[in-house]
Amino acid sequence: MGLNDKEIVALSGAHTLGRSRPERSGWGKPETKYTKDGPGTPGGQSWTVQWLKFDNSYFKDIKAKRDEDLLVLPTDAVLFEDPSFKVYAEKYAEDQETFFKDYAEAHAKLSNLGAKFDPPEGIVLDDTPVQAVPEKFVAAKYSTGKRELSDSMKQKIRAEYESFGGGPDKPLPTNYFLNIIIIIGVLAILTSLLGNY
Repeated sequence: MGLNDKEIVALSGAHTLGRSRPERSGWGKPETKYTKDGPGTPGGQSWTVQWLKFDNSYFKDIKAKRDEDLLVLPTDAVLFEDPSFKVYAEKYAEDQETFFKDYAEAHAKLSNLGAKFDPPEGIVLDDTPVQAVPEKFVAAKYSTGKRELSDSMKQKIRAEYESFGGGPDKPLPTNYFLNIIIIIGVLAILTSLLGNY
């Protein structure tokens, strides 16, 4: 991809954010003291204590090797084992501003590389021949004709509607679904604002 050692180490610092889930990746613990309460769906194992804060703690924590609740993959550990990577990992553990600068440059380079396929036409997973020109999407092709809901689907929709207080001759007193969306939006904003405290 054309990335040098400095860029590889800087991009590895993105692990300061997020967590790994063993049921999805095969790596990490199902839950730690840092992830047991979320936010979001609880669980997984993070690389850093404050796994929603972008800083240089990833490099500090790997270097210290002091907390078994923090994830260190082989690709993380090698940053302090390989001499050509270690120079940058040590620097980023000590100097957050240098990490931020180098990360921004490496991320921009990675983003600008785009996706390249070898072979250029992509990979075929079955024996269906690859079309040289993709078929033009025509919405009418997919939405023509009247489609009816099955009786069982109508019953499910009616039961759900009635569970909220509605009925065939009784509309809901308020737009219940809009209110729920507004509440979810307000909670999301409050969570993001208060999550840093």
